[in-house]
Amino acid sequence: MDLVIEIGTEELPAKVVTPALSYLKERFSEITGRKDVEVYGTPRRLTVYIRNFENRKERSEDIIYGPPWKVSFDDEGRPTRALLGFLRKHGSSLDQVFKARKNGGEYAAIKLVKEETTLLDRIKENFQDMLLSIPFPKRMRWTSSKEITFSRPVRWLLALHGDRVVDLSFGDLKAGRVTYGHRFLSPEPVEVERAEDYLRVLRERMVIPDVEERKRMIEDEIVRIAGSLGGKPDYPEGLVDEVANLVEYPFPVLGAFDERYLDLPDRVIVTVAAHHQRFFCISKNGRITNHFIGISNNRPEGGTVKEGYERVLKARLEDALFFYREDLKRRLDDLVPDLSGVLIHPKIGSFLDKVNRIKRAVSFLAEKLNLSEEATSKALRAAHLSKADLLTEMVKEFDELQGYMGYIYALKQGEDEEVALALWDQYKPSGPGDDTPRTLTGALLSVADKLDDLITFFSAGEIPKGSSDPYGLRRAAFGVFRILEERDWEVDIREVAELYNKVENLEDLESFLAQRLESYLGDQNLVRAVTSVRSALEPLGVIRRVRELLRYRGSEVLADVYEAYRRVVKILPKGWEKREVEESLFREKEEADLWERVREKEAKDRISLEDLASLKPYIDNLFEKVLIMDEDLKVRENRIALLLRTKEVFNRIADFSLVVV
Repeated sequence: MDLVIEIGTEELPAKVVTPALSYLKERFSEITGRKDVEVYGTPRRLTVYIRNFENRKERSEDIIYGPPWKVSFDDEGRPTRALLGFLRKHGSSLDQVFKARKNGGEYAAIKLVKEETTLLDRIKENFQDMLLSIPFPKRMRWTSSKEITFSRPVRWLLALHGDRVVDLSFGDLKAGRVTYGHRFLSPEPVEVERAEDYLRVLRERMVIPDVEERKRMIEDEIVRIAGSLGGKPDYPEGLVDEVANLVEYPFPVLGAFDERYLDLPDRVIVTVAAHHQRFFCISKNGRITNHFIGISNNRPEGGTVKEGYERVLKARLEDALFFYREDLKRRLDDLVPDLSGVLIHPKIGSFLDKVNRIKRAVSFLAEKLNLSEEATSKALRAAHLSKADLLTEMVKEFDELQGYMGYIYALKQGEDEEVALALWDQYKPSGPGDDTPRTLTGALLSVADKLDDLITFFSAGEIPKGSSDPYGLRRAAFGVFRILEERDWEVDIREVAELYNKVENLEDLESFLAQRLESYLGDQNLVRAVTSVRSALEPLGVIRRVRELLRYRGSEVLADVYEAYRRVVKILPKGWEKREVEESLFREKEEADLWERVREKEAKDRISLEDLASLKPYIDNLFEKVLIMDEDLKVRENRIALLLRTKEVFNRIADFSLVVV
């Protein structure tokens, strides 16, 4: 028998459906121990479906920790008052006590066996709490109970195990076997006889319950329609996902708009169509056409829906065309001073302050990276204009066009093409799937912009906590790593911070960057091994070393390095600080041989794992033929100093005691 549980609601916001289904899938998997939990969702329902659901009984054992073992019995082995009180509290006897370890200590403990319960019983116990815990951005109340909240009012519950109703409730609402079809095409209530009939019943009543199936239907239809016009769909990423959660059955509608709106830049038309109306544009031969596709949640009969779509899009495009023409009347240069009136943060200042900081950072970085005078000049020009488009009417209305409109307006006003492109690319990469800036100017501006965010927000105490990151600092760090690695740019973030006296909370920033590097490079242990000896405020150095360790993982080279390092550090006294090595105190050839090789490595600008592995024979010879702890104190200390210098050479890459070979 199958199990189906449906939460019927008023129309949910599109953005909450998929996260809510993911949460329900995870929680039901935990409770039932099933990995094959299916979830379905539309704007009016969230559904959990488990095939061949066996309502088996579960027996659980919990270990309950009592007082520390040392205080549970007296010197004569008799139970103390602390232990006896613990046993009374849990209704247990002395013969049930055993010793258990927890957090490195030993405690008296007992096992509590819970009575057998069925999986459905466990679902019943947890059901209301699950619904109250779904991570909705906003929740609302619609009953007299202050405790019952949801994203939108819950109107019905369906819960069936085979042909039997499962006794679930949410507030005063009790589960039954009634569901509802499509709001417009099949609005009547319908009884579902068996859980196995549920999906069929919905389909017969014009509801496609599977989100992925609705997405495929939408994609197939917009490709088909666009192809019939000799073009292809053109729309922002994520629009299909959003539209699929706005409809229960997708009906495509082809519309058109006046060609005069094609005077707008293509990206503006696509954004206007998608931003308010969730329409899909059509491009042909690399340009947007005057056709678009809307997705209706009702059967479009008689042309009324098409006309309505065209009317609302025309109004939006008319506004955009007005904004565009008004914006072109003012040069970006003229907008820059007005950025002083746009505050970013009370402790950070205005966007004009930010522009001035970015210009200083760009100038500094260009010098550090030995860029030409021409490249520096372009980057400074781009930095000067970088935030001007924030004051344009178009960006005020469609903030997702920031950067792009700067690019468009800069080209229209005769700016150098690379400077103009940098205004767009300064926000790249916007995420893991996005490209990095296309030009040197764009890369330099993007790094300077992101470093400014990281330094100033941390200096202001705005440090990301948990999942909260309102200023996008995790994304900024990721972007810095990507660009520095691709461009092979060595940048010390401390120097940039000192450039405009923003050095507060640098330790917190360093810790934050180390954590982000773990995510960026995908190996926590190796990143920690490297950042224990090299600051994350020098990201490229960390990235290079972790990449090298990843390439050599499992190799003989890394195994040799690890073993050589282990032999060196094992004998070093804790707290040893002497580093001077006196050749006059060498007594054996092996000391001089190792010292010569160590100095060779110290003199290199970059050192590799192969370099470190080449030290192993000399280290082995030293330990096999030389007594490190010589009776002569000066000789002994000199040999320890030699080993310390050897360790420091290894530490130019990582603390190999933290590396898992």
